[in-house]
Amino acid sequence: MRIALVFLALAGCAASTGTNSTADKAPAPQAPPPGGPTPVPPEVQQTIAWRNAVERAEAPFSVPGTVAARLNEEVQIGDLRVKPLAVVEDNRCPEDVACVVAGRILLRVAVSGAGEPVMEMNQPVTVAGGQRLTLVGVAPPNWARPPEGMD
Repeated sequence: MRIALVFLALAGCAASTGTNSTADKAPAPQAPPPGGPTPVPPEVQQTIAWRNAVERAEAPFSVPGTVAARLNEEVQIGDLRVKPLAVVEDNRCPEDVACVVAGRILLRVAVSGAGEPVMEMNQPVTVAGGQRLTLVGVAPPNWARPPEGMD
């Protein structure tokens, strides 16, 4: 049994990639000049990196058998009720920084019949009846300097 927990501002994250966002308003590609390709402007490179990071962060939420929940939102997983309560620790490596250590995120979760275990990414937690829950994704990604419009 897998569970993906979304916290903080998934709605804000999703809204920022919608049709009215600045991320979708990148300049239209132009034909390269006769002398060779035109370098990609830094703001376009940043937009591309930002969109790639958001897509990587959201990928686990589209896997069949995965359930997504925001903080304080209760979801039903089989016969279990699961509610993410609080971020205990978040020292994930920011998307826009090269880190030696990836860091980790810990989330306190209320699980019916199992109390409030603290979950860590990709570390299964055994709950009532021997069932196992795994935190497989967290969004939005961590940033040292959030892209324009995300701060």
